[in-house]
Amino acid sequence: MKPFVVEKMTIGDLADRISCPASELIIKLLKKGMVCTKNHILSTETIESLLQEYGVEYVYPQEKKHAARKVAEVCKDSEPRLPIVVVVGHVDHGKTTLLDFIRNTKVAAKEKGGITQHLGAYQVDTPQGGIIFLDTPGHAAFTKMRGRGVHAADIAVLVVAADDSLKPQTIEAIRQAQQQEVPIIVAINKIDRVEEPSIEKVKNDLTKYGLVPEDWGGTTICVPISAKFGQGVDQLLEMIALQAEMLELRAQKNIPARGFILDSRLEKGRGPVATIVNHDGVLKIGDYIAADRSFGKINSIVDSHGKRLKKVGPSTPVVIGGFETLPEVGTLYEVVTKEKLKALKASHDLSRLSSNQKIVAPEGIKLIIKADTFSSREAIIDALKIIADKEKNLSVVFSGVGDVSESDVTLATDTGALVYGFHVKIEPNAAESARQNMIQIELFHIIYKLLEDVERRIEAARETKMISVKIGEAVVRKVFNIKKLGVIAGCYVQDGKITRDGIITGWRGSKKIGEGKIRSLERENKSVKEVNAGYECAFLIDGITEWQVDDRAECHVLKPEEKK
Repeated sequence: MKPFVVEKMTIGDLADRISCPASELIIKLLKKGMVCTKNHILSTETIESLLQEYGVEYVYPQEKKHAARKVAEVCKDSEPRLPIVVVVGHVDHGKTTLLDFIRNTKVAAKEKGGITQHLGAYQVDTPQGGIIFLDTPGHAAFTKMRGRGVHAADIAVLVVAADDSLKPQTIEAIRQAQQQEVPIIVAINKIDRVEEPSIEKVKNDLTKYGLVPEDWGGTTICVPISAKFGQGVDQLLEMIALQAEMLELRAQKNIPARGFILDSRLEKGRGPVATIVNHDGVLKIGDYIAADRSFGKINSIVDSHGKRLKKVGPSTPVVIGGFETLPEVGTLYEVVTKEKLKALKASHDLSRLSSNQKIVAPEGIKLIIKADTFSSREAIIDALKIIADKEKNLSVVFSGVGDVSESDVTLATDTGALVYGFHVKIEPNAAESARQNMIQIELFHIIYKLLEDVERRIEAARETKMISVKIGEAVVRKVFNIKKLGVIAGCYVQDGKITRDGIITGWRGSKKIGEGKIRSLERENKSVKEVNAGYECAFLIDGITEWQVDDRAECHVLKPEEKK
């Protein structure tokens, strides 16, 4: 048996290679303080530690370089490929302005608020040769997205504003690149605004995180630039080309295509699509593809300039269509045979495949989140979880990818949730349904505006005192004990109304027999939201199991106390 070649891979891939259940590896890592999923990509150090525990013989490639290169090093049949460069750094330090200058487009102007909200991939031809650039968002909510950009890249260009120096996202980007063993080139931006001491301060701050500039006796390349005016950009490109040459980047063409999914979204007329970077092989129209639990047959390939392609080789970023479901962002994909695709699909529970996430929480401010892409949805949910940890009265009852639909409005009606959309539209039927049911839908294009609105509502709710108000009363006329369901009370509404979101208090004479929420409310065998006085109804109440004929049922709802 050949020794195990240590290279970065997912927990699922490692489990397959050493014939061990992925759940067992996840538990082992959990005991080490690492919270992981099957798709989590392990560092070479972590893999080495696990292999030692299982007694598996292993070796490293001759040179310990970036993970995208290691597979090619082991195989003889490879050829040079273009470098993939990720541009990272703190928000508003000039990442997109730099790319904008390099590719001579106006991407920054197209982004709402001048902030990059999505991870873009672009191929740029320079005098130093072709370079693939990945642009990543700088906002704190997009941590995972930035991490994926670093993982897919060969070189990281760290943009630091000379008038601002290192900030939280700068430090985070440094650590991510160091974890992934990606070489860092520092672009000290906005030099048109500062004097030399400010540039030296940036260099000094970099040393605190293990990045010692070359002119200080270290190995980190630092290039002063002005992304706005283009000063120093040619030198930066030369340094990228030089670093890429030293890495001797290679790829295999004569193997089934495989690569990395940067983002995914739903597109009208195309369905689920994914932004990918192909690392090895040639991806073609008609290929069968598998990305963890998402499968499909490639039916479209579009490059960064909007041109439709029939095939794409290594190191080229494209948007592909043909997936049956949205592939999870951050997963690795591979081209497989039709027979293997059928076997993979058969081995998974397809009912679990969904681009949506559902979390049910009964109390407080409830939200339904709809975003344009998988990673945007994920970023918003992660940011809301941080808020929810501090504010216990906030919950997300549903989150998904795509425009706000009529089913979203129906769920909001049933749960009393607010609907928040990010970079999406409202379908016509949904808009009409929202109007009829008085459901509030808020649309946003900048993530921090969305988060500010949530925090504003939390603060308003904190200041508002809720009181219980009686809105109706009914008398029990029949009792039905349904096995495996519970005790159903058939009632006549004598006063006011009974509503599905109400709380029922049961009375037998002057004795209180129980209190609980309405689990179901029906009139004439149909589920309804409310029943008015003069009509009969049937309801099932959580917490009341012993109804008798002539018992009284009072319905209360919580309402904000009117301020004097």
